[in-house]
Parts: sequence; structure tokens; C-alpha cells
Amino acid sequence: MGAEGRRLGGAGWNLWRIFIGVAYLAAAVFNTVYTLPRSDELDGYAEGAWFGFLADFMRDVFMPNGDLFMILVILFEVTVAILILTRGRYVDAGVVASVVWVVAILPFLAWPYLLTNIMLALLQGVILLRRYDTAVWNMVRSAPGPRRAPHPN
Repeated sequence: MGAEGRRLGGAGWNLWRIFIGVAYLAAAVFNTVYTLPRSDELDGYAEGAWFGFLADFMRDVFMPNGDLFMILVILFEVTVAILILTRGRYVDAGVVASVVWVVAILPFLAWPYLLTNIMLALLQGVILLRRYDTAVWNMVRSAPGPRRAPHPN
């Protein structure tokens, strides 16, 4: 079903979209402040990998280049957030990227994080049930609120 066949997302749908977008921004901040400086300590993901070749990838490729991979993750998170907070097909692209991301990292996760990511994929994916014609920052800018009286000349 194309975007034009979906109903417009109302306040609740937009709040959920904002929550997901802001969560990706928060993840980017967290990864910048906390994870990036400790990228040499992420070898635990190799131990939780489902398949030997993934463990090898973590030890042989990821760990020696942890800073680079974390910077790429942070850039991805910021990009997904911006896409989800925009409008139209950009929202769809951001949601699809976010769902693909949480599903793609499943083979690196141990129990119970596996279930958490499956639920996260579903909770993010529901955003695709509606269309979004307005970017979040335009909704905020046009929101009703207290208006100042015109300045007398």
C-alpha cells in the first residue's frame, strides 16, 4: 500500500513518531558520550554472536576499527532520527531503516535482548500504518500557543 492509501497520522501517531525519532537522537548522544570512548570494550558482542563467522567479524574487523564503526552507527542513528521526524516518504525510509537495523543486529544479541529487539522492530514498524505530511519541526512551529499582542506604534 502506497503512502497515499494510508490515513493521515493523528496526534497519537505523531507523538509515537516523535518518541521514536527522539529515541534515535538520544541513542546517538549516548553512543557519542559513552560508547565511542569505550569502543575497545565492545568485544562482548563477539561472545554473544550466534554464528562463529560473526564472532570472528567482531574480533577481527569490528574491534580493531571500533571507533570507525561507532562513528558510523552514530551517523546512522542521527540520519534515521531526522528521516523519521521529517515527512512523507522520508518517514517511511527512516522507519524501514530502523526496523532493518534492529533486526540485522539480532544475531549479535543474547537472551533477553533478542526479544527486546523483536518487540522494538514491531513497535517502530507500526509507524508505517499511517502517512505523515508534516515534519515535526513544522508542527511545533505552527502549534497554537500564547500569542503576543501587537506592539502599539
